[in-house]
Amino acid sequence: MLSPIFDNTTKIIRYIAIWILFALLQISAFVPITKLPFSILVCDGCIHALVFGLLGILLWYVLKYGNFQVLNLFQRILNQIVLGFLIVILWMAAGIGFHYILWGDSNLQPLLLLLAPRAFIGILVYLIILQSFDLILKSEASQMSANKIDTQSEIPINEQSPSTEIIDRIALKIGNKIQMVLVHDILYLQAEGDYVRIFTMNGKYLKEQTMKYFEEHLPDNLFVRVHRSVIVNIEMISRIELYEKQTQRLTLQNGEQIKTSPAGYKALRNRLKL
Repeated sequence: MLSPIFDNTTKIIRYIAIWILFALLQISAFVPITKLPFSILVCDGCIHALVFGLLGILLWYVLKYGNFQVLNLFQRILNQIVLGFLIVILWMAAGIGFHYILWGDSNLQPLLLLLAPRAFIGILVYLIILQSFDLILKSEASQMSANKIDTQSEIPINEQSPSTEIIDRIALKIGNKIQMVLVHDILYLQAEGDYVRIFTMNGKYLKEQTMKYFEEHLPDNLFVRVHRSVIVNIEMISRIELYEKQTQRLTLQNGEQIKTSPAGYKALRNRLKL
């Protein structure tokens, strides 16, 4: 996210105007207490205003993405104090550096005498910026919460709390008849292309449906997908034994045997709490 000063042209102009005002106030404050030429003071004020303006933009990103809000009050205050000292020191060092580049070491001594009042001014400005950005961040957080609530309120109730329908019976079309099979009577289900073969004690039936559908809609406390192509009713398992390395074999109540995949056996163990 960009700094809020870049939201529109008006905010950019306002931000520039604030630092021009800061430069003028700084010049006015230093005129009575220094012997530096007025032209040097004007350049110095503009340089320091420019540097602080750039640091202010950098400070926004630090506060925005520094996760200060997750810290406790003491840590947050301590971090803000350390950050403030770094900002002020960088600001004054950059100002002196620019002065040295432009004018060499001439007038450097009077400029160094202004470090104490300049540091005081820098701390005050930092606190003002900190408070302003804090208010902006809180306003953004409040706006996001309000938007989230509004968005949720616009969603229909049946879309707000989607729930998967758990089936307790399966309708099967056999010739001209419809037969209902209770899920508790199912031994296991096996994938056959785009169909699923349903095995019960009384027979087997073919259903035009997907394994994913049954995996999602059968009671998960009763059925486990023990293999990519097999879903088994855990109440129909009579014995579990090792078949091959990392492969288990299930014996069902009708005597049929099913091999499990490693992932399927792990899911079965979790369901049976083994």
